[in-house]
Amino acid sequence: MTHDPVDDTVLNFDDTLFGIRPNPSYRDLMRIDKFVEDLGYRMPMLDRGYSLEEVKEKLRTEGPSAFLNLMWVQEDISPKAPPNEAWMFVAKRLAKLGPSNDLIIIDPYLFPKTPSLGVEGYAKYLAELISPVLTPVATVTSVVNKVTSEDVMKAVQAELAVLKPGVSWSVKKTEHFHDRFWITDRSKGVVVGASLNGLGSRVFFIDALKAADVGSVVGELRALGL
Repeated sequence: MTHDPVDDTVLNFDDTLFGIRPNPSYRDLMRIDKFVEDLGYRMPMLDRGYSLEEVKEKLRTEGPSAFLNLMWVQEDISPKAPPNEAWMFVAKRLAKLGPSNDLIIIDPYLFPKTPSLGVEGYAKYLAELISPVLTPVATVTSVVNKVTSEDVMKAVQAELAVLKPGVSWSVKKTEHFHDRFWITDRSKGVVVGASLNGLGSRVFFIDALKAADVGSVVGELRALGL
């Protein structure tokens, strides 16, 4: 069988190749993978040796940089989903950064004026998101913008104090940052492509930062006296 590698997704069955034309989207490949799995088969990627299930898991846990030589790429990693599913996705990814003695959260809108879940609901979710990343005596530094809710900030801190009584928290305000970073022990981190307020309403991504990029972000904080 002849095929154009640019236009085809090639399925290899021992000595027989089958092509899918045109090249299916990532979401359609996931549907195909599920159908094949239900039949009791697997579809490995020829070049990398990963099954599609392993590819999905790598994308969930490591982000697109697991396969691309880029710092990060805005890919459709998580589709629109109910808020609880979106929070679970983020929680599992962030938990891999810990346990940490030093957590920096750079998010201009970490403490929104009007949380979609309400102040109490948002505070509870955010505290539960942060807690697994921390050791019992960790320090949290949040870097937010100047238009932030003091009430939401205090509610989040109060919720975290219940979960991790020994944790200390400081808040820094600046307009210098646009993107959202979570950095642990000033050595590893992720970039988050969505505001935590209203997670699930849009497609979003989480991707790992290279060590050099973590250093650059930490360097900017030092330069700003934060």
